[in-house]
Amino acid sequence: TSPHLEHRASISEPVVTLIAADHSLVRVPSAILMVTLRPLEEADVDHVLTWVNDEEIVGNLASFAGQPFTRDDELAFIRRTLASPSDVVFSVFSSLPEDAGRYLGQVGLHQIHARSRVARLAAVVARKSDWGRGVGSASIRALLAHAFGPMQLHEVWLMVFAANSRGRRTYARLGFVEEGVLREEYFHDGRWHDMVRMSLLDRE
Repeated sequence: TSPHLEHRASISEPVVTLIAADHSLVRVPSAILMVTLRPLEEADVDHVLTWVNDEEIVGNLASFAGQPFTRDDELAFIRRTLASPSDVVFSVFSSLPEDAGRYLGQVGLHQIHARSRVARLAAVVARKSDWGRGVGSASIRALLAHAFGPMQLHEVWLMVFAANSRGRRTYARLGFVEEGVLREEYFHDGRWHDMVRMSLLDRE
């Protein structure tokens, strides 16, 4: 199923109805209309390279590798992701009239467990100048509309560094609930870090 969404309501409405390519209807906050999600493509490798080696950006990601990625490394990763039945990844672009089409980052659903209808969320805002502007929240809301709409997932969960208070507040505003702390779960920058697992159910 193609994840492209077509707007079918006024942008001024606080809640709008979107129709997916399979003609299913999804009601979502109008704030997501500031972004467009497009399925990941190999051609996105150069977009990803603008942030993937920026430690200030990827240092807050649980999957941070701790070493630079080459273009070949990232292209191989994209190809593996596209071939994976347990990953659905989108590139995010601006839908605002003043900078329509500008690349904003990535969002995705990983570790998809079809039988349980559960997946792990990941999101990256590519430019620090876009932080605090609602780009991440809008992108995640659009992804959740797809997750709980056409994909019919039951739960979306995520992991966030316990020290990442800004990220935890953002996820909480989006409805995610903190389930617990995984003590010293990741080793990064010379020390161990606690991680917080958060989740959102389809009925929430």
